[in-house]
Amino acid sequence: MVVRKLRRISSALAVVCAMVSAQTVCAETLDVKAIYAANIDLPGEVETIVIDTLKGETGPDAEIAIQITLGSAFLDGLLYYSVLRADAPMTGGTVTIGDQESVRSAIAPDAILSGVVRSDIIERQLDPRVRSECVERDDKDQCIRSEEFPTPCREMTVQLIPRLLLTDTSGEQLYVNNETLSQRVRFCRNDPVIPSALDFRDELIDELAQNIRLDLAPIQRVEGIRIMESRKDLASEDRDAFREAVRLTKSDQEASCDRFASLEARNPAQVSVLSNIGLCHEVTGELDEAKSYYNRALAVSPGRNSPTQGLRRIASRERAAIQMAARDAARAMVEGEDE
Repeated sequence: MVVRKLRRISSALAVVCAMVSAQTVCAETLDVKAIYAANIDLPGEVETIVIDTLKGETGPDAEIAIQITLGSAFLDGLLYYSVLRADAPMTGGTVTIGDQESVRSAIAPDAILSGVVRSDIIERQLDPRVRSECVERDDKDQCIRSEEFPTPCREMTVQLIPRLLLTDTSGEQLYVNNETLSQRVRFCRNDPVIPSALDFRDELIDELAQNIRLDLAPIQRVEGIRIMESRKDLASEDRDAFREAVRLTKSDQEASCDRFASLEARNPAQVSVLSNIGLCHEVTGELDEAKSYYNRALAVSPGRNSPTQGLRRIASRERAAIQMAARDAARAMVEGEDE
Protein backbone atom coordinates (compact mmCIF):
# COMPACT_ATOMS: atom_id res chain seq x y z
CA MET A 1 0.00 0.00 0.00
CA VAL A 2 1.34 3.44 -0.91
CA VAL A 3 2.40 5.41 2.14
CA ARG A 4 0.32 8.56 2.61
CA LYS A 5 2.71 11.45 2.21
CA LEU A 6 0.96 13.41 -0.53
CA ARG A 7 -1.71 15.55 1.12
CA ARG A 8 0.22 18.82 1.27
CA ILE A 9 1.50 18.38 -2.28
CA SER A 10 -1.96 17.65 -3.68
CA SER A 11 -3.51 20.57 -1.77
CA ALA A 12 -0.95 22.96 -3.22
CA LEU A 13 -1.57 21.56 -6.70
CA ALA A 14 -5.30 22.05 -6.28
CA VAL A 15 -4.73 25.72 -5.50
CA VAL A 16 -2.54 26.11 -8.59
CA CYS A 17 -5.11 24.39 -10.80
CA ALA A 18 -7.88 26.55 -9.39
CA MET A 19 -5.92 29.65 -10.36
CA VAL A 20 -5.42 28.52 -13.96
CA SER A 21 -7.79 30.01 -16.51
CA ALA A 22 -10.79 28.04 -17.72
CA GLN A 23 -9.13 27.60 -21.11
CA THR A 24 -6.20 25.71 -19.57
CA VAL A 25 -6.28 22.21 -18.17
CA CYS A 26 -3.82 21.05 -15.51
CA ALA A 27 -1.86 18.10 -16.80
CA GLU A 28 -2.38 14.65 -15.31
CA THR A 29 0.85 14.53 -13.34
CA LEU A 30 2.24 13.61 -9.95
CA ASP A 31 4.77 15.92 -8.34
CA VAL A 32 8.20 14.44 -7.64
CA LYS A 33 10.62 16.40 -5.46
CA ALA A 34 14.11 14.93 -5.55
CA ILE A 35 17.84 15.54 -5.74
CA TYR A 36 19.42 14.27 -8.95
CA ALA A 37 23.07 13.47 -9.53
CA ALA A 38 25.77 15.65 -10.97
CA ASN A 39 27.06 14.32 -14.27
CA ILE A 40 30.58 14.01 -12.82
CA ASP A 41 31.49 12.22 -9.58
CA LEU A 42 33.91 14.65 -7.96
CA PRO A 43 35.73 13.71 -4.75
CA GLY A 44 33.66 14.52 -1.68
CA GLU A 45 36.31 16.86 -0.28
CA VAL A 46 35.85 19.34 -3.14
CA GLU A 47 33.83 22.16 -1.57
CA THR A 48 35.77 25.32 -2.46
CA ILE A 49 36.40 25.95 -6.15
CA VAL A 50 38.52 28.81 -7.41
CA ILE A 51 37.97 30.07 -10.94
CA ASP A 52 41.32 31.10 -12.32
CA THR A 53 41.62 34.00 -14.74
CA LEU A 54 40.18 32.49 -17.92
CA LYS A 55 42.07 33.44 -21.05
CA GLY A 56 40.52 34.32 -24.40
CA GLU A 57 38.38 37.26 -25.45
CA THR A 58 35.32 35.61 -23.88
CA GLY A 59 37.12 34.43 -20.75
CA PRO A 60 36.19 37.32 -18.41
CA ASP A 61 32.47 37.07 -19.20
CA ALA A 62 32.59 33.29 -18.80
CA GLU A 63 34.29 33.66 -15.39
CA ILE A 64 31.43 35.77 -14.09
CA ALA A 65 28.72 33.51 -15.52
CA ILE A 66 30.31 30.34 -14.11
CA GLN A 67 30.83 31.90 -10.69
CA ILE A 68 27.21 33.07 -10.51
CA THR A 69 25.68 29.83 -11.79
CA LEU A 70 27.88 27.26 -10.05
CA GLY A 71 27.97 29.44 -6.94
CA SER A 72 24.16 29.37 -6.81
CA ALA A 73 23.82 25.59 -6.62
CA PHE A 74 21.58 25.10 -3.58
CA LEU A 75 20.51 21.79 -2.05
CA ASP A 76 17.95 21.98 0.75
CA GLY A 77 18.66 25.68 1.04
CA LEU A 78 22.44 25.28 1.45
CA LEU A 79 25.14 26.19 -1.05
CA TYR A 80 26.85 23.12 -2.43
CA TYR A 81 30.07 24.89 -3.41
CA SER A 82 31.93 27.98 -2.37
CA VAL A 83 33.00 29.47 -5.71
CA LEU A 84 35.62 32.21 -5.71
CA ARG A 85 37.53 34.19 -8.30
CA ALA A 86 41.29 33.91 -8.32
CA ASP A 87 41.66 37.51 -7.12
CA ALA A 88 39.21 37.08 -4.22
CA PRO A 89 40.58 37.34 -0.68
CA MET A 90 40.43 33.77 0.65
CA THR A 91 40.41 33.93 4.41
CA GLY A 92 38.66 31.49 6.64
CA GLY A 93 37.94 30.85 10.29
CA THR A 94 40.06 31.60 13.34
CA VAL A 95 42.89 29.51 14.67
CA THR A 96 44.17 29.69 18.27
CA ILE A 97 47.83 28.84 18.81
CA GLY A 98 48.59 28.22 22.47
CA ASP A 99 47.60 31.24 24.53
CA GLN A 100 47.89 33.60 21.58
CA GLU A 101 44.92 35.47 20.19
CA SER A 102 43.04 33.87 17.34
CA VAL A 103 44.22 34.76 13.87
CA ARG A 104 42.62 34.43 10.48
CA SER A 105 43.63 31.33 8.54
CA ALA A 106 43.86 31.18 4.77
CA ILE A 107 41.46 28.90 2.93
CA ALA A 108 43.15 26.57 0.49
CA PRO A 109 40.92 25.86 -2.51
CA ASP A 110 39.98 22.25 -3.07
CA ALA A 111 39.95 22.63 -6.87
CA ILE A 112 40.87 25.19 -9.51
CA LEU A 113 39.08 25.77 -12.81
CA SER A 114 41.38 27.18 -15.46
CA GLY A 115 41.63 27.44 -19.21
CA VAL A 116 40.52 29.41 -22.25
CA VAL A 117 37.12 30.45 -23.60
CA ARG A 118 37.06 31.80 -27.14
CA SER A 119 34.21 32.75 -29.45
CA ASP A 120 33.93 32.78 -33.21
CA ILE A 121 31.47 34.26 -35.70
CA ILE A 122 31.10 32.67 -39.12
CA GLU A 123 28.97 34.32 -41.79
CA ARG A 124 28.17 33.17 -45.29
CA GLN A 125 26.03 34.52 -48.04
CA LEU A 126 22.85 32.64 -48.98
CA ASP A 127 20.71 32.69 -52.06
CA PRO A 128 18.71 35.91 -52.03
CA ARG A 129 15.08 35.98 -51.04
CA VAL A 130 13.08 36.99 -54.11
CA ARG A 131 9.99 39.11 -53.67
CA SER A 132 7.54 40.10 -56.38
CA GLU A 133 6.41 43.72 -56.45
CA CYS A 134 3.87 45.43 -58.64
CA VAL A 135 5.49 48.17 -60.73
CA GLU A 136 2.58 49.16 -62.96
CA ARG A 137 -1.18 49.36 -62.38
CA ASP A 138 -4.13 50.17 -64.64
CA ASP A 139 -6.76 52.83 -64.08
CA LYS A 140 -8.68 50.38 -61.84
CA ASP A 141 -5.61 49.91 -59.65
CA GLN A 142 -5.11 46.37 -60.90
CA CYS A 143 -1.52 45.22 -61.22
CA ILE A 144 -0.58 44.75 -64.86
CA ARG A 145 3.18 44.30 -64.47
CA SER A 146 5.32 42.90 -61.70
CA GLU A 147 9.03 42.62 -61.21
CA GLU A 148 11.08 40.41 -58.95
CA PHE A 149 13.51 42.00 -56.52
CA PRO A 150 16.18 39.95 -54.73
CA THR A 151 16.93 40.65 -51.06
CA PRO A 152 20.39 39.68 -49.82
CA CYS A 153 20.37 36.97 -47.14
CA ARG A 154 23.05 35.60 -44.85
CA GLU A 155 23.66 32.80 -42.40
CA MET A 156 25.44 33.55 -39.14
CA THR A 157 26.93 30.91 -36.86
CA VAL A 158 28.18 31.93 -33.43
CA GLN A 159 30.43 29.49 -31.61
CA LEU A 160 31.70 29.35 -28.06
CA ILE A 161 34.87 27.28 -27.74
CA PRO A 162 35.83 26.40 -24.16
CA ARG A 163 38.98 24.59 -23.14
CA LEU A 164 38.46 24.25 -19.39
CA LEU A 165 40.17 22.04 -16.85
CA LEU A 166 39.31 21.46 -13.20
CA THR A 167 42.23 20.17 -11.12
CA ASP A 168 42.77 19.48 -7.46
CA THR A 169 45.53 21.20 -5.51
CA SER A 170 48.03 18.54 -6.58
CA GLY A 171 47.29 19.20 -10.23
CA GLU A 172 45.33 16.00 -10.81
CA GLN A 173 42.64 16.35 -13.46
CA LEU A 174 39.09 16.16 -12.12
CA TYR A 175 36.99 17.47 -15.01
CA VAL A 176 37.36 18.71 -18.58
CA ASN A 177 34.95 20.78 -20.64
CA ASN A 178 35.93 21.26 -24.27
CA GLU A 179 32.53 20.96 -25.97
CA THR A 180 31.97 23.65 -28.59
CA LEU A 181 28.56 25.31 -28.34
CA SER A 182 26.95 27.03 -31.30
CA GLN A 183 23.87 28.84 -32.54
CA ARG A 184 22.97 29.36 -36.19
CA VAL A 185 20.49 31.79 -37.67
CA ARG A 186 19.48 32.82 -41.17
CA PHE A 187 18.22 36.30 -41.96
CA CYS A 188 17.63 38.72 -44.81
CA ARG A 189 18.20 42.46 -45.03
CA ASN A 190 14.52 43.39 -44.87
CA ASP A 191 13.72 41.22 -41.82
CA PRO A 192 12.09 43.19 -38.99
CA VAL A 193 14.83 42.08 -36.56
CA ILE A 194 18.46 41.53 -37.47
CA PRO A 195 20.09 39.09 -35.06
CA SER A 196 22.94 40.22 -32.83
CA ALA A 197 26.06 38.08 -32.61
CA LEU A 198 26.75 39.48 -29.13
CA ASP A 199 23.32 38.35 -27.90
CA PHE A 200 23.94 34.84 -29.18
CA ARG A 201 27.38 34.81 -27.61
CA ASP A 202 25.91 35.81 -24.25
CA GLU A 203 23.31 33.03 -24.50
CA LEU A 204 26.07 30.51 -25.22
CA ILE A 205 28.07 31.72 -22.21
CA ASP A 206 24.99 31.18 -20.02
CA GLU A 207 24.57 27.71 -21.55
CA LEU A 208 28.21 26.87 -20.80
CA ALA A 209 27.81 27.99 -17.19
CA GLN A 210 24.65 25.92 -16.79
CA ASN A 211 26.33 22.86 -18.31
CA ILE A 212 29.21 23.17 -15.84
CA ARG A 213 26.76 23.54 -12.97
CA LEU A 214 24.92 20.35 -14.01
CA ASP A 215 28.20 18.51 -14.52
CA LEU A 216 29.65 19.38 -11.11
CA ALA A 217 26.75 19.73 -8.65
CA PRO A 218 23.64 17.68 -7.91
CA ILE A 219 20.39 19.48 -8.61
CA GLN A 220 17.19 19.60 -6.59
CA ARG A 221 13.93 20.12 -8.38
CA VAL A 222 10.19 19.53 -8.24
CA GLU A 223 8.63 18.38 -11.48
CA GLY A 224 5.26 17.13 -12.57
CA ILE A 225 5.68 13.65 -14.05
CA ARG A 226 2.89 12.52 -16.34
CA ILE A 227 1.05 9.37 -15.42
CA MET A 228 0.13 6.71 -17.95
CA GLU A 229 -3.51 6.97 -19.06
CA SER A 230 -3.90 3.97 -21.37
CA ARG A 231 -6.75 1.70 -20.25
CA LYS A 232 -5.84 -1.13 -22.63
CA ASP A 233 -6.28 -4.56 -20.96
CA LEU A 234 -7.91 -2.95 -17.92
CA ALA A 235 -10.75 -4.95 -16.35
CA SER A 236 -14.02 -3.46 -17.58
CA GLU A 237 -15.38 -2.96 -14.06
CA ASP A 238 -12.29 -0.87 -13.19
CA ARG A 239 -12.38 1.61 -16.06
CA ASP A 240 -14.44 4.18 -14.18
CA ALA A 241 -12.20 3.86 -11.13
CA PHE A 242 -9.14 4.36 -13.32
CA ARG A 243 -10.65 7.49 -14.89
CA GLU A 244 -11.39 8.79 -11.40
CA ALA A 245 -7.79 8.13 -10.33
CA VAL A 246 -6.57 10.09 -13.34
CA ARG A 247 -8.96 12.96 -12.57
CA LEU A 248 -7.81 13.13 -8.95
CA THR A 249 -4.21 13.86 -9.95
CA LYS A 250 -5.35 17.45 -10.47
CA SER A 251 -6.81 17.91 -7.00
CA ASP A 252 -5.84 15.14 -4.56
CA GLN A 253 -2.72 13.17 -5.44
CA GLU A 254 -2.91 11.05 -2.30
CA ALA A 255 -6.41 9.86 -3.21
CA SER A 256 -5.30 9.31 -6.80
CA CYS A 257 -2.49 7.02 -5.67
CA ASP A 258 -4.85 5.11 -3.37
CA ARG A 259 -7.18 4.53 -6.35
CA PHE A 260 -4.34 3.23 -8.52
CA ALA A 261 -3.19 0.92 -5.71
CA SER A 262 -6.70 -0.50 -5.33
CA LEU A 263 -6.72 -1.48 -9.00
CA GLU A 264 -3.66 -3.74 -8.80
CA ALA A 265 -5.40 -6.84 -7.40
CA ARG A 266 -7.64 -7.28 -10.46
CA ASN A 267 -5.08 -5.86 -12.89
CA PRO A 268 -1.69 -7.27 -11.86
CA ALA A 269 -0.31 -7.05 -15.39
CA GLN A 270 -1.84 -3.80 -16.66
CA VAL A 271 1.03 -1.52 -17.62
CA SER A 272 -0.59 1.82 -16.72
CA VAL A 273 -1.63 0.62 -13.27
CA LEU A 274 1.83 -0.76 -12.53
CA SER A 275 3.68 2.29 -13.85
CA ASN A 276 1.42 4.75 -12.00
CA ILE A 277 1.82 2.86 -8.70
CA GLY A 278 5.58 2.98 -9.30
CA LEU A 279 5.34 6.74 -9.77
CA CYS A 280 3.37 7.04 -6.53
CA HIS A 281 6.16 5.23 -4.68
CA GLU A 282 8.68 7.50 -6.40
CA VAL A 283 6.81 10.53 -5.08
CA THR A 284 7.02 9.26 -1.50
CA GLY A 285 10.69 8.33 -1.83
CA GLU A 286 10.14 4.56 -1.66
CA LEU A 287 12.60 3.93 -4.44
CA ASP A 288 12.97 0.16 -4.13
CA GLU A 289 9.20 -0.27 -4.40
CA ALA A 290 9.09 2.16 -7.32
CA LYS A 291 11.78 0.20 -9.16
CA SER A 292 9.89 -3.05 -8.59
CA TYR A 293 6.70 -1.66 -10.14
CA TYR A 294 8.54 -0.02 -13.05
CA ASN A 295 10.31 -3.29 -13.82
CA ARG A 296 7.01 -5.17 -13.68
CA ALA A 297 5.53 -2.63 -16.10
CA LEU A 298 8.44 -3.12 -18.50
CA ALA A 299 8.09 -6.89 -18.25
CA VAL A 300 4.52 -6.47 -19.51
CA SER A 301 5.38 -3.86 -22.14
CA PRO A 302 9.13 -3.62 -22.88
CA GLY A 303 10.48 -0.25 -23.87
CA ARG A 304 7.58 1.84 -22.59
CA ASN A 305 8.73 5.39 -21.98
CA SER A 306 7.12 6.16 -18.59
CA PRO A 307 8.61 3.28 -16.57
CA THR A 308 11.91 3.56 -18.43
CA GLN A 309 12.21 7.24 -17.55
CA GLY A 310 11.17 6.43 -13.99
CA LEU A 311 14.06 3.98 -13.61
CA ARG A 312 16.45 6.59 -15.01
CA ARG A 313 15.28 9.18 -12.49
CA ILE A 314 15.70 6.68 -9.66
CA ALA A 315 19.21 5.76 -10.84
CA SER A 316 20.12 9.45 -10.82
CA ARG A 317 18.68 9.88 -7.32
CA GLU A 318 20.66 6.91 -6.05
CA ARG A 319 23.84 8.25 -7.65
CA ALA A 320 23.16 11.65 -6.05
CA ALA A 321 22.86 9.95 -2.66
CA ILE A 322 26.31 8.40 -3.18
CA GLN A 323 27.78 11.77 -4.18
CA MET A 324 26.34 13.47 -1.12
CA ALA A 325 27.43 10.62 1.14
CA ALA A 326 31.00 11.11 -0.15
CA ARG A 327 30.69 14.80 0.77
CA ASP A 328 29.44 13.93 4.27
CA ALA A 329 32.24 11.41 4.77
CA ALA A 330 34.88 13.95 3.72
CA ARG A 331 33.45 16.53 6.13
CA ALA A 332 33.35 14.00 8.97
CA MET A 333 37.01 13.15 8.35
CA VAL A 334 38.02 16.82 8.47
CA GLU A 335 36.03 17.38 11.66
CA GLY A 336 37.67 14.30 13.21
CA GLU A 337 41.12 15.67 12.36
CA ASP A 338 40.26 19.03 13.93
CA GLU A 339 39.24 17.52 17.28
